[in-house]
Amino acid sequence: MTSFFSKLEARVEEVNSLLCVGLDPHSKEILNDSVKTPTDKCDAAFTFCKTLIDATLPYAACYKPNAAFFEALGKDGEATLERVLKEIPSNVPILLDVKRGDIGSTAAAYAEACFEHLKADAVTLSPLMGWDSVAPFVTESYSSKGAFLLCKTSNPGSNDILALNLASGEAVYERIAKLAQNWSTSSGASLGLVVGATDADALEKARKAAGEKVWILAPGVGAQGGNLEQAAKAGLNSEGTAMLIPVSRGISRAADPAAAAKELQEMINSVRANIKQSSASTSGETIQPYQQEFLEFSLAQGVLKFGSFVLKSGRTSPYFFNAGLFATGAALDKLGRSYASAIMAAPQL
Repeated sequence: MTSFFSKLEARVEEVNSLLCVGLDPHSKEILNDSVKTPTDKCDAAFTFCKTLIDATLPYAACYKPNAAFFEALGKDGEATLERVLKEIPSNVPILLDVKRGDIGSTAAAYAEACFEHLKADAVTLSPLMGWDSVAPFVTESYSSKGAFLLCKTSNPGSNDILALNLASGEAVYERIAKLAQNWSTSSGASLGLVVGATDADALEKARKAAGEKVWILAPGVGAQGGNLEQAAKAGLNSEGTAMLIPVSRGISRAADPAAAAKELQEMINSVRANIKQSSASTSGETIQPYQQEFLEFSLAQGVLKFGSFVLKSGRTSPYFFNAGLFATGAALDKLGRSYASAIMAAPQL
């Protein structure tokens, strides 16, 4: 069965877009003088969402309905959400924003509700209760499903907990980013991260901690004050992908939602193109002879080693460089000559 991220990547390529369209039928947006009964309210929420889907389909990589707004509709809210989701073509991923976080049979029940009844492709989760609160959503019968873990959310209060520094020197959100990568690798689960576009610094650090392949959902662009260009530069990987930018009110409240979605798609793609161009030019750089000589000498002396090394900070590094092993006169001479070559090759000279 096709995994969530394979389905997402296929859709991204199909429409050349990283735009995630939020389906959030706020009461303020659906209530008017003609909406009087609970049934009227449910019908208004459905119409609101269907109008957005029809307008944005050519530009949407996926849709993200927020379950809370449908639950607020009362006893018919879930049925309304089901109606909305049936309007989304089967090749377009559905990311259900539920932010669940529990363990054991409770988590399994939540997963069943999201995937069996609502037919979502992925969900948002809180990982603060650990792997056993995440596993029921992305393993065994739901191994093809995906989950985005709350890492550094877009609200100011996220700093109260998620930005706290651990004894290792890393922030809580950096640890979560690493766990997402580790859990994905060890279990084969499809895990991404939720990192707010309102904090470009956190986005950049989360990307570094999680690696190039982990997908990031970056809410907060537009109404919450996130800068699209800054967020995209910080969160996209070197290939200009692996990041979804969800927008809700910025599209639904626009005079022309289709035009707003298209404009957002084009703005995101502009940043993607710049990143791809930058990566291509960087990858074209060749290593200089003195650099090659120094690396080979360092490897021969045991100064430079590649593998997996746990540093004093608690972080894992793919290499270890122990300059203290340059202990002989010949080694120090080689080191000095290499430094001199680097200085002379500097473009400022």
